[in-house]
Amino acid sequence: MPIGRVVKNYNGYYYVDTGTGELTECRRRGKIKEKIFVGDKLEFTATDAGKGIIEKILPRFNLLKRPTIANVDAMVIVMAAASPDPNKTLVDKMLMTCEHGGLTPVLCFNKCDLSKDTGHEYAAYYRQCGYTVYLVSAATGTGLDELKQGLSGKVTAFAGPSGVGKSSLLTAIAGKELHVGEVSRKIGRGRHTTRHSEIIRVDNNTYVIDTPGFSALDFAHMEAKAIAALMPDIRKFAPHCRFASCLHRAEPDCAVKQAVADGLIAPERYETYCKILDELSERK
Repeated sequence: MPIGRVVKNYNGYYYVDTGTGELTECRRRGKIKEKIFVGDKLEFTATDAGKGIIEKILPRFNLLKRPTIANVDAMVIVMAAASPDPNKTLVDKMLMTCEHGGLTPVLCFNKCDLSKDTGHEYAAYYRQCGYTVYLVSAATGTGLDELKQGLSGKVTAFAGPSGVGKSSLLTAIAGKELHVGEVSRKIGRGRHTTRHSEIIRVDNNTYVIDTPGFSALDFAHMEAKAIAALMPDIRKFAPHCRFASCLHRAEPDCAVKQAVADGLIAPERYETYCKILDELSERK
């Protein structure tokens, strides 16, 4: 029985990629009641040419909720090195959202042709925080080969605020325009907007996803102790605190505060952590 990955869901039709380069238009078998999401792997029975019936949804290893995408290996947070300048608090919260969702967070600074030095400054800052960082320019092609190598063999979602050149970057990676999706052209259903997530196949084992509407996690429902675990630089030092219950604020012998004082944790990162704790306290 063929196995494939759902790359787009359109009005109850699921377009499944089996790695052959052609998509199979599938409907669900009536007995399947659970929801099917973009990214799901499933078994189906081929019927007419290019069509099939979904028989079974295979187990997922994760599920991103906003937007809803299954089985994603990594998330690339795209920011611009300039025009617009990145908001570090927003970047931190998006990176933490990835950690919470079980995704490997990666940072990519686009438009480095506009400000190469600034791009290197951001890269140094976030690499010290423990993240993988790519410096690229979708306009000139600089850094794209290195980024593509990092994406190879993975399903990677891309997210970022407007104006950072995410669509241009994805177009350069995929080698095709993404304003009108491949599925939309194939089935003749007209233009689609970026309100819906769609997986784009780069090669046999590499897929990228534009994630419109990706929003940072609402931390209000979380326990304060869990926040530090979402920041790799703070997580690294937290086990060395005197008290296991340490929230790294006013407690004595706090390894995290000492690391900030020693320059091993960036003050801005610690400020983000404290802001989130303050938000939790205010809401509760």
